[in-house]
Amino acid sequence: MRYGVVLFDDEVRGLSSQKKKRSASGAFVSIDGGPARRIASVTELESNVKWLTNFGFVDFNENGLGRNPNFYFSGFLRTELKAIAEEIGAGAEQMSTDKSAELLSALFGRVMHVATRTLRVDLRTNGISTKGLADLIAARTTNKNVIPDDINTALGHAYQTYTTVLKKFPRDLKKVVLRKPRYTHALEILTTPVPSEFQWVYVHGAKLPDSNAARIEWCLGSELPVLANVIVKPRRGEVGALLSYNSGTSMERSWVCQPELLMLSQFCDVEVIGAFVCEAGFEHQKELDEFPDYGDFSLSSYSLGLVAENFWVAMASPRTTATNKKFFPPRAVWYRAMDRLAMFVEAVTLQRLGFDVFSYGFGCVTAYYPPGATQSMVECANERGLDVPAATYAEIRTEVRLNADE
Repeated sequence: MRYGVVLFDDEVRGLSSQKKKRSASGAFVSIDGGPARRIASVTELESNVKWLTNFGFVDFNENGLGRNPNFYFSGFLRTELKAIAEEIGAGAEQMSTDKSAELLSALFGRVMHVATRTLRVDLRTNGISTKGLADLIAARTTNKNVIPDDINTALGHAYQTYTTVLKKFPRDLKKVVLRKPRYTHALEILTTPVPSEFQWVYVHGAKLPDSNAARIEWCLGSELPVLANVIVKPRRGEVGALLSYNSGTSMERSWVCQPELLMLSQFCDVEVIGAFVCEAGFEHQKELDEFPDYGDFSLSSYSLGLVAENFWVAMASPRTTATNKKFFPPRAVWYRAMDRLAMFVEAVTLQRLGFDVFSYGFGCVTAYYPPGATQSMVECANERGLDVPAATYAEIRTEVRLNADE
């Protein structure tokens, strides 16, 4: 299988939103890093190539591209194609569109070869091609266990992918996404002990210790996995604002796993009113045996980092049945909690360094900083071991020139 990238002109130029939709005509295309060429229409594209486009989900579907299984929308790799380009220095401000297409198609090919050969991801589909790589990995690696309704409902109200901070931000600030190295972050998340999907027993509040402090201690001290039914009231202060409990999720939060309870109990007033205990204990996830590992090369490979990120996200996502019912594996709740915990620590540090934190999760922190402070921002990120988009370094040069002119 060959892999290519399509950079439509309307998206590259950032066509005004006054036009109803961006048009899937006029583009630079490249296959597996080969020389880029111009096309006038997608009908000119080879049918034996999987094409990653720079169209977002809406424009992708409005142009009917989702009806062709050979096309993927810009978020197929979970990180948007434009963001990937900026991370590796192939953005519109750093490189011509044709050269960007060549670099991105080479990267896309490497990612997909790892996904199909190492993880044996099946790219054949009979449906609309709007799924991402994480969905395809999940379809290949996850089991099909049915989780009882009572614990599944509780797990659904404990599940959260990221946190947004409830705060208004000045318009003149600059935005940046600071990211933990994808591969090492995936390893950190996937080494978290996670519960079995079986033998969950509900413990009513009447059977828990009398005092709330003792209940929290009981939950945290249990050698068995515990999912606690809680009422949370954040305390005032910078940390309480960053926690923003229940912000960023589509479901009302009322349950937390042990790692999240440990964090919340330090910065919030938490009342435990009941709990589920997994009598089957913690369980090895057999899917982890397929996690891609290329030795020392793994840490320096950008493409392997993208695969690793999609792998852990697949492991940390709910399963959807053919009847559209969602099952929330316990591991999804535990992995997501550990991800948000890790990025919460970074968010607190960045805020204390003067950043305005907007959101965190998925291995990254989105923050704002003042214009002219790009150099300081990069230095802070480097000290924390966080990756900065390569495009940011061009901004530093621009700021240096502007300061020199003054």
